[in-house]
This record gives sequence, structure tokens and C-alpha cells, in this order.
Amino acid sequence: MKKTLIALAAVAATGAAFAQSSVTLFGIVDLNIRNVRQGGDNLTSMSQDGIASSRLGFRGVEDLGGGMSAGFWLEAGLNPDTGTPAGVQFQRRSTVSLMGGFGEVRLGRDYTPTFWNHTVYDPFGTNGVGSSVNTFTVLGSGATTLVRANNSLSYFTPNLGGFGAQVMYSFKETAAANDPNEYAGVRLTYAAGPLSAALATASEGSSIATESFKRTNFGISYDFGVAKPMAQYTQGKFGAAKVNHYLLGVTAPVGPGNLKASYTRSDYNAASW
Repeated sequence: MKKTLIALAAVAATGAAFAQSSVTLFGIVDLNIRNVRQGGDNLTSMSQDGIASSRLGFRGVEDLGGGMSAGFWLEAGLNPDTGTPAGVQFQRRSTVSLMGGFGEVRLGRDYTPTFWNHTVYDPFGTNGVGSSVNTFTVLGSGATTLVRANNSLSYFTPNLGGFGAQVMYSFKETAAANDPNEYAGVRLTYAAGPLSAALATASEGSSIATESFKRTNFGISYDFGVAKPMAQYTQGKFGAAKVNHYLLGVTAPVGPGNLKASYTRSDYNAASW
């Protein structure tokens, strides 16, 4: 009888420990038929990622006690129209985190602070032909951090009365004076009720030893319930080349979905060509 009670206690304790951990399998598959006309050219094709980016991922969290937890996130992009890539590569996101009352420290491959404003304040979330980043470039710098950065170290503050911040530094891990993956940036946010606004700025790497790509952007939205208008402005600089990037957009709930519309414009100076 005594051995049985001990065994049951051990199982109960093990079950409690397992209950403190969780792993989630998640994903999206997005396919569509698209027609694009430019000048005299007309192309109808099967496309993907018109509404959301196709992906497959795994994420998990484990309670470490004392209000702290550890987490991981592995997310791979998919091409459902062709079934490729043949081997899964977690290039959308590959991170490990330590979280607590102090906020979150995150390491690995992740979105850059300056990219968040492009997607959060775009009705199309940078998906499909309506994506605002379709007209924005890194001005020939060769910077690979427009969306994500490798070898990054990020810190996210906790919510402080609606205010928050993200700081990211990406290690270039080369002996070169400059590297396309080099990144140092910060994003300041405010979100309370229907209002959301954010400002981000960064110095990003390039393939040119003497120059870095600079990007600063601001986004704002206000949810009226029947419609959510939004706007963003981005300025990119690389040496004498410069781009000013503007977006005005709106989303409106219609039944189970949303009606989306936007106007995007990018102005480049002569040195950009």
C-alpha cells in the first residue's frame, strides 16, 4: 500500500510539471488566382500569400517559476502552389526567448523594428499586390534587413500604461567593415483603446564598406469600429540616394471578413537611379 501511494504521488507531481509547458503546431496555406497588367503585358497565374503568408511553425513556452518563462518559435515559409521548398527551413522566424515581469529578451532570426510599421499600418499587411513594400527598396545598398535580421538580440519592454519599446541589435559576424545583415534599431509604440501609433528608426548594413542604409518610419491607426483608417510614412537614405514612402489606407469589417483599400506612393531622388 505504501509503494502504491508513493507511485501515485510521483505521477501526480510529474503531471503538474507537464501542465506548465505547452507546444503548439500552427500554419496557414494561402493560394489565389491573380491577373496582373503592366503596359502591354498581361499575365494570369496561380499565386500565393494574397491575404496571409503561407507558413508552418512550432512554438512553445515553459514556466520556469518565479514569474519567468522560456519560449521558442520556429516558423518556415511554404510555397503551396508547387509544394516547395523540399526541405523545411525556419527562415521566417527562429528564436528563443526569456520572459518575465521585466519584458522579453529574444535571440535569433526575427522581424526588425523598422519593418513592423510597414506591416502593422498597412491594410494588406505587406501581402499580395497591395503591399506597400512593393514600391519601397533599400536603394541599392544590398541590406538584407528590410524585413528580418539574422543573429539578432532583441529586448521588448512590458506594457507601461500603453507605451512599449523594442530594441534590436544584429551581429554581423564577419570581419568586414560593413555587412548586409548588420542592424541596430529601436521602435517606440503606444496602443490604448482604438488608437495605435509607433515610431521606429535604424542603421542597417550594406555591401558598401563606407555607407549604411538608414530608415525611419512612423505609423498611426484609429479604430472607429465601422472602419479603421491608417497612415504611415517612411524615409530611407543610402549615401546621396533617398526615398520618401507614403501610405493611406483603411479596413472595414464586412460580414466575417474585411474590406481593404490603400494608396501607396514612393518618391525617389535623382541619385537613386
